[in-house]
Amino acid sequence: MDSEEIAREHQLIFDLAKSNKRRIDNLEEEQKELRSLTQAVGQMVVEQKNMRDDLAEMKGDLKQIKEKPGKRWDSMAEKVLNLITAAVVAWMLAQIGL
Repeated sequence: MDSEEIAREHQLIFDLAKSNKRRIDNLEEEQKELRSLTQAVGQMVVEQKNMRDDLAEMKGDLKQIKEKPGKRWDSMAEKVLNLITAAVVAWMLAQIGL
């Protein structure tokens, strides 16, 4: 092997090393981006779970709010019925002289 062949092989090895370093640097950058993306997805999962919990809580609250007027109506109807029953009983007692 003469010095010219050694110089060419040295240059070839140098070029390969340079190419490999660039490829490794690119892979490291992509790995950082993937790690960042994985962390972001993990945070999104946590936030989505929290949103689901909040939504379930709001759904329960909304159900209670929707039921409240019905409960009021039932309570009022029960009071009116008790009043009518008391009036009828008082009238009957008045008819028999008590």
